[in-house]
Amino acid sequence: MKLPELPTILKLRVVLKTLAVQVCLLLGILVLAWGLQRVYSAVDATTFPEPVAVPADAAQLSDNEKGKILLDAITHQMRYELNSTFGWSFNDIIFNRFVLDNRAYRQYGVYHATKFLLDLYSSQIAKLGSSDRESEFLYKARINSFAMDPRSFMFPSAEGSYKKGLRLLDQYKESLDKGTGVYNCRTDDLYASFVTVTGENMLGYAIGLLEKAQAMPFYELDNRIYEVQGIALVLRDFISTLYVLYPEISAKNNEGNMAAAMDSLNRICTYDPLYITSSFNSGELILSYLLFAKARLEDVRDSIRI
Repeated sequence: MKLPELPTILKLRVVLKTLAVQVCLLLGILVLAWGLQRVYSAVDATTFPEPVAVPADAAQLSDNEKGKILLDAITHQMRYELNSTFGWSFNDIIFNRFVLDNRAYRQYGVYHATKFLLDLYSSQIAKLGSSDRESEFLYKARINSFAMDPRSFMFPSAEGSYKKGLRLLDQYKESLDKGTGVYNCRTDDLYASFVTVTGENMLGYAIGLLEKAQAMPFYELDNRIYEVQGIALVLRDFISTLYVLYPEISAKNNEGNMAAAMDSLNRICTYDPLYITSSFNSGELILSYLLFAKARLEDVRDSIRI
């Protein structure tokens, strides 16, 4: 018998069974997607709830020890990405666009922020004055190794170039141990650090990525959100470490602003929904965190200047 010829009660049963099968299929697909994401998260971190750890007695350490800790904070996330389960994937021709694109764009954000903070460290903080020469190791790392296009996969590869740069940074840290290297962070360097973080190349750049979030297709918005997350990861490590190393910053009665900024950055660093679409206003949410963090860090910056 055809469906129109069936009794009403039988028609209802057929329709309900069909809907039940469709619902089960949909739920099965969602559970499968959720399960795959959980498995992926177990082998390769997708959220980062805590900034880099800093020794409890960091504020009492010598200047050179502080210099090594601050440099490690700048490069912490870059080292993690290079040594993670799937390595540096932003230069993968296929997988970074179709399979690991969130990870790839996070890595680009990490690269962007690491490069700018390394420039600050080398050209300003690790010098006796504006006329002093940069450390040979820091200079080579930032001008040669970290200037490599993060998409380069051969002759030389970005991954190999960045690892070489990190080895140069380790040589700089050894020079501090030997007394031949220079680290000289002054109050104006602390102020300059917050200026850099809140400036157009860091938080300003991140905000610009999401300013027109509602007009973006979901696949572009998705990539930009994770690029912002990469920037936030490096920025958070740098600022939180600087704040612990130099208690003269917190002596300016800015603990509330700093805590609020860190909370917003933490929310960005742990943002990892199953799926991002423009209709859920994900871009506006992350943008609001960025704007709030920037405002609070500007308050901390201004308190240092007083």
